[in-house]
Amino acid sequence: RIEDAATAVFGAHGFTEATMADIVEASGASIGSIYHHFGGKKELFLAIFERMSADTDRRIAEAREATPSTDPQHAFEVNVRAYLQAMWVNRRVVHVLASGDVPAGFDRLRRKVMLTTFLRWASVLELDTSPRGKLLRRVLIDVMAESALMVARCAQESDAAPIMDAAIESIGRLTG
Repeated sequence: RIEDAATAVFGAHGFTEATMADIVEASGASIGSIYHHFGGKKELFLAIFERMSADTDRRIAEAREATPSTDPQHAFEVNVRAYLQAMWVNRRVVHVLASGDVPAGFDRLRRKVMLTTFLRWASVLELDTSPRGKLLRRVLIDVMAESALMVARCAQESDAAPIMDAAIESIGRLTG
């Protein structure tokens, strides 16, 4: 409840302008409870990110279990589709996290988490460590990041589906 209220407040006011009083009012929780559970505004922001990351990881794991594949390309596509679907489901949070009005150091943390997650998914592709392989990893991360932002802007899942398909098709061309 507190994280959902904070997401709405950060979305409406931005991280910098949002106050703990705004979050207290929106959540109905006491200021003491918020500080007890999160420590402060920055920690609450990070908790929102961690919750979305955990939800995304869970959705990807469920997709892999539901669609097992021995084909590396298909396995990677399953991961990408599940990731993009998670971005659509969590679109309010994506807007807050990608707003640019974030706590100091957050962009570095987000990039690190995305890189770590991506490298785990990409391991099925067996990309080499040559300059080409390194460049391909960076391009794929950027394709997924931009696709995630486009998907998150969609009001309806039916609007997001063609973007997901185009992202997977583009990734297929790059990795195939």
